[in-house]
Amino acid sequence: MNKNAFIISATKGSRKDTLLFKTNTEEDIFFKEFNKESLQKVYNKAIDFAIKENLEYIVLVHDDVILENLDKSKLEENFKSFDMFGVAGTSEVKLQSPALWHIMGGGFNSNNLHGAVAHIHDGKKSMTSFGPYPSRVLMVDGVFLAISRKVFKKIRFDESCPSKFHFYDLDYSLSAHKAGFKVRCFRCVYYTRLTGVTRIYKRIQ
Repeated sequence: MNKNAFIISATKGSRKDTLLFKTNTEEDIFFKEFNKESLQKVYNKAIDFAIKENLEYIVLVHDDVILENLDKSKLEENFKSFDMFGVAGTSEVKLQSPALWHIMGGGFNSNNLHGAVAHIHDGKKSMTSFGPYPSRVLMVDGVFLAISRKVFKKIRFDESCPSKFHFYDLDYSLSAHKAGFKVRCFRCVYYTRLTGVTRIYKRIQ
């Protein structure tokens, strides 16, 4: 384990079945396997561990991600000026339903969205670019969250949220911003769920 960091991913099954495990060759990642707890609870346990071990930051990542070109030295350098990072987010927020960060940020033509995510489908890579980055934002997507010690010592995930696997990221990053911490979009990771946002949106409707 990196003496400064703790990387964790929760999965409903075995870690061996996840894209993150299959493609990871460098990072020491802890997997919460066969998970039935809310992500808020899992991530709060990660916070407790990080505080106990006096770690400088934690990384919370989905299990369907390829951590390609994750430069931890650059991440640590960015932590000198910012307190929390994601790969996609918005610099303006209007709370509304459906509670999706890109919609609450005004949509793709608003100039409020930032970051990028690359997808893999049938062996081909494609890029979704939300807007210019690196950029300071108010809210970030939970596919990848890097959180500094100064933030997670003060802010915990809200376990009372009725949604166990959604909206935790929006609430946490917005809470960090409201507490005066600097949230930023940086870099890019690959992940496969091309229709993930669409499925969530339809479920809400």
